[in-house]
Amino acid sequence: MSIKHLKHHTVLITGAGSGLGRAMARHFADQGWQVGITDASLDNARQTLAEHSFPEGSFVSELDVSNPEHWQQVHAQVSEQWNGLGVIINNAGVAAAGPMAAAGLSDWEWLFTINVFGVVQGCRQFLPMLLEQNNGHIVNIASFAALAGGPEMSNYGASKASVYAASESLHTELAATDIGITVACPAFIRTDLLSTMRSPEDSYQKRAQRWMDNSGFTAEDFAQAVFKAISKRRFLLLTHGYTRWLWRLKRWCPGIYYWMARRAVRKHAQRRPNSA
Repeated sequence: MSIKHLKHHTVLITGAGSGLGRAMARHFADQGWQVGITDASLDNARQTLAEHSFPEGSFVSELDVSNPEHWQQVHAQVSEQWNGLGVIINNAGVAAAGPMAAAGLSDWEWLFTINVFGVVQGCRQFLPMLLEQNNGHIVNIASFAALAGGPEMSNYGASKASVYAASESLHTELAATDIGITVACPAFIRTDLLSTMRSPEDSYQKRAQRWMDNSGFTAEDFAQAVFKAISKRRFLLLTHGYTRWLWRLKRWCPGIYYWMARRAVRKHAQRRPNSA
């Protein structure tokens, strides 16, 4: 399936060796797009390519999004193998949870290095190419945590809020061009994100895993939603129905939203065995 306003049906995806990145790579391939499958693990990227049918011209490349040299190598590969770039999806990311007092600065630095500066490097590396074409689309994968202001996830939420804010600014900055921007803010989706999650105790991973398992929204659903958002030039993509409701509530009635959030936290604290 083509997206009519894009000149090139080529897509570069970071973190495409697993999870949401792998699902998006497969979905674009099924639509006939050439896919650049990049991941910090070259073996995982190769596995994505091997386990699905990809159009001729697709490629794999090692890309640690915190490494400027890797970005330069991928840029050279795109320039050599394709006649232009249609879409770049800055998907690679990591997660953390826990009270602010329990999270060390090293966790904050780790999150921002990958979640924020990885996206920044992707945008900066390929914006000149897109501007020269005066065509293309950038997709930055954030999280509903960027908007929710949820408890015990200040470091993760702050990193994803930075992705949202940078995307919002870029969306306005490029208004006079034919380059689109989408920032996706999904809630819980079953992936292997928790395998690298940092938290002070494993109860956070167990809780997040339950939410993932019960979300009713798959990585394949997400890939379809992203493709549709690009085709419709949609800026903000909220993939889960309840998050769209919560986002409207927070914008229109912030007092009620924060009252509900704080009330939920107090109730949870009262149910804890060791609560006073």
